[in-house]
Amino acid sequence: MARGNAVSVVGAGRVGSTIGLALRRAGYPIAAAWSRSRAGRERAHTLLDAPILEPEDVCSAGDIVVLAVPDDAIREMAERIAPAVRRGKLVFHTSGGTSVETLDAIRESGAHVASLHPLMTFPEPDADAIDGAAVAVTCDPRDRASFYRIARAWGGRPFMLADERKPEYHAAAVFASNYIVSSVWAANAIFRTIGVPNAQPLLAPLLRATLDNVIEKGPAKAITGPVMRGDMKTVRKHVAALKESNDERIVEAYRAMARLTAALAQLDPNRLTA
Repeated sequence: MARGNAVSVVGAGRVGSTIGLALRRAGYPIAAAWSRSRAGRERAHTLLDAPILEPEDVCSAGDIVVLAVPDDAIREMAERIAPAVRRGKLVFHTSGGTSVETLDAIRESGAHVASLHPLMTFPEPDADAIDGAAVAVTCDPRDRASFYRIARAWGGRPFMLADERKPEYHAAAVFASNYIVSSVWAANAIFRTIGVPNAQPLLAPLLRATLDNVIEKGPAKAITGPVMRGDMKTVRKHVAALKESNDERIVEAYRAMARLTAALAQLDPNRLTA
């Protein structure tokens, strides 16, 4: 399927709109779009400059269908739009952790199905956000070239991912993104208990340096701090202090991260947080 084939976006939220914008920039016209909410439909119409139709009509309008609805809605939406799918279409969902089997109804209609998950965070629709980002592709090996072509068109770096390994892959992505955010939230919460209400500017240089070190040197060489030094006394002091003035969930998170860091440092985790 050559560049220039029309794209339909079913679920034009942050991910769907981002992919739509990036493909349009690459020369793929956006045939139609749909979003569940009224605000989403208005945004999609403005961003993608495309008609807003019902999902079945959106699916019929394009040669390539981007299905970017929430994970638990993928199978239901696939069954809804399957009658509108023509043989030979390329249809993919964008979930990192959901099986391609959720698109079985569409596959049975004669389409080629896949999942294409950009390994990126999406605070807002932005075509530049996925330029250069890895894309996990799960599909029939015979369809790999077609779906790789789409991912590369939006600036992605595709790699194949087995369907049965998608939950583990997605968990890894959560560690690399969501749990960093949660850790920074916890740091801010602790700062508030010691009388510093807005610690974000104070933490920013440390965060940037840490991420740069991880990216450039890898986790084993970037890790520092009391766990890496085997300083059990300091770690236990941290836990005791956190118990006095912080949410128990933060205490438990600190313990868990200390044990995980001990594994990275090849130390006995049981000696650190007893």
